[in-house]
Amino acid sequence: MIIKAYAKVNLYLAVLKKRQDGYHDILSLMHNISLYDSIEIVESKVESFESNSALRWDDNNTVYRAVRVFESETGIKTNLKIRLHKGIPSRAGLGGASADAAAILWYLCKKYEVDGIVKMAQKVGSDVPFFVEGGCGLVEGKGEKIKVLEPFDASIELYVPKTRFATSYMYELVDRMRISSRKGNPMTLYSALKSRDVQLAEENMYNTFEEVAKMTYPSVVKEAYERLREHKLVMMTGSGSAFFGMNMERKGFKKGARLIAHPRDVQN
Repeated sequence: MIIKAYAKVNLYLAVLKKRQDGYHDILSLMHNISLYDSIEIVESKVESFESNSALRWDDNNTVYRAVRVFESETGIKTNLKIRLHKGIPSRAGLGGASADAAAILWYLCKKYEVDGIVKMAQKVGSDVPFFVEGGCGLVEGKGEKIKVLEPFDASIELYVPKTRFATSYMYELVDRMRISSRKGNPMTLYSALKSRDVQLAEENMYNTFEEVAKMTYPSVVKEAYERLREHKLVMMTGSGSAFFGMNMERKGFKKGARLIAHPRDVQN
């Protein structure tokens, strides 16, 4: 089986506060996009993993963690031969690692007819629960509270700088800079994007991490906006460092992607 695990963009992302458990409460509007990682899964007698990336088969790999969480939660021992081809840039805020983990959990839960995928997803990573159902969603808490929304169509152009941002460091900077204010409203933004009201959408787009990047990596932010200057709607996604420009006229781009309505596709 080959699974295409699709990336996401954050159309809105506010980091609200640090929790007692060390995580952060967020408020985000997420949407899947057509950029993807390809995961080939074969049942095997011996577990193995290979990738075109530098990922190793250890706890730093979300695919590894997903397998271990599934085994721990169900008591089922798995032996998978996994080939992961990364098409989603790492450390870019596009959710590739979380998408891959959710795809593996989906496969295992379907194969062994096991419920509880959302609980398992929460144990693997904060963004993983979104990728269980995917499409479009309002995400709250540390990522576990998801209100599924009707997806919509738009073309986007991505710009991924050579400089990448580590999520943990960006959260550290948010705490250090004490950034707690936010602007806009994600549901107002959602309605504006659905109705293609560009001005209202522009007024409500916001990303806390972009505010951090403007102060910490100003040249990266400046270059991103220059590269995407033909777009009225431009923002950094996730904790960065990727930026997207959105076109509400459905016109495609040579190096672009689309908003899509699902988190994965499967080829048997």
